[in-house]
Amino acid sequence: MNTFSPPHPAHENPELKTEGLFAKARNPFWLAPMAGITDVCFRQLMDEMSAGVLISELVSAKGLFYNSEKTQKMMRIHADSKSIVGIQLFGESAEDIVRASEFVESTGADFIDINLGCPVKKVVKKGCGAALLRDPAYLEKFLSTVKKGIRLPLTVKMRTGWNEEELTVHECVKAAYNSGCEWVAIHGRTRAQGYDGKANWDLMAEVKEEAKIPIIGNGDIRSAEQAKKRLKESKVDAVMIGRGALRNPGIFNECIGLSNDSSCLKIIHRYRNSLNEHYDTRFSLILLRKFSAWLAFGNKGAAKFRKSMFECVTTAEVMERVEEFFQNEQPLRFDDNEEFMMGGHG
Repeated sequence: MNTFSPPHPAHENPELKTEGLFAKARNPFWLAPMAGITDVCFRQLMDEMSAGVLISELVSAKGLFYNSEKTQKMMRIHADSKSIVGIQLFGESAEDIVRASEFVESTGADFIDINLGCPVKKVVKKGCGAALLRDPAYLEKFLSTVKKGIRLPLTVKMRTGWNEEELTVHECVKAAYNSGCEWVAIHGRTRAQGYDGKANWDLMAEVKEEAKIPIIGNGDIRSAEQAKKRLKESKVDAVMIGRGALRNPGIFNECIGLSNDSSCLKIIHRYRNSLNEHYDTRFSLILLRKFSAWLAFGNKGAAKFRKSMFECVTTAEVMERVEEFFQNEQPLRFDDNEEFMMGGHG
């Protein structure tokens, strides 16, 4: 049972589009899309942990045109999801996104999310990701063309701008609203920042105050307490959690007032079962080692354990070391000064 009541329900503002997709969100604490992480198995686990909305890792529209098996696997959706699920796309043209939408529909996804925040050079040099924030007028045409050509609801995730001299977030949010998007998620950093520094929650609060569309805030949320505080103080309609969910998969349960009674050991076993369902032995091993290493962070002997993970050559060997290490696991915590996956992800 969801025991959390948002401090400022979106429907209090009659101008917000709360009759559509946003109203289907399970709660206001959502899983942020993360490249190489939010695959079908991780999303399934977060669904079990009460995440309000689930979004895939970044998928190339063109990759779908070439029948890339890897790209298609990125779009898999687990059965009987309690949370709505979106597929995040990037493409060099609106037409690419429209064409790719047919593949997205076939997965059973609930919506399409367009990435306007990726700072990676190989993405922005093609005019994708954060590059689209540099011309809000063109962005509105881009999104309007996509919206007219697809059947699924459309959402976007953006940064605050290209750099501190080009903070175009206000104009880009208006472009998203005018083109018919259902909501705008904002990672509170510029493209120039990458994943350095701190997310600008004051700016996101300003955007929320002016917006006529639901605003979802994202950046530096590492605990349930932080998530609830950001939601209340910024008055955004929902918050996205990235790294915090890697360190503590039970964070969404905690956000809505449910007990987080699953030990790391139990969570790893659940994740392993999902991996066995969706992937071959080799890829399951890779993901299981990575996931186990994340959960070890903050526990005594974690560095040695992480090193040992990548020496394992079978999942049975991984689980043997997992069983041994997590017998004496410490309570999950994530301090502000911890540098956990600071190289990327909100």
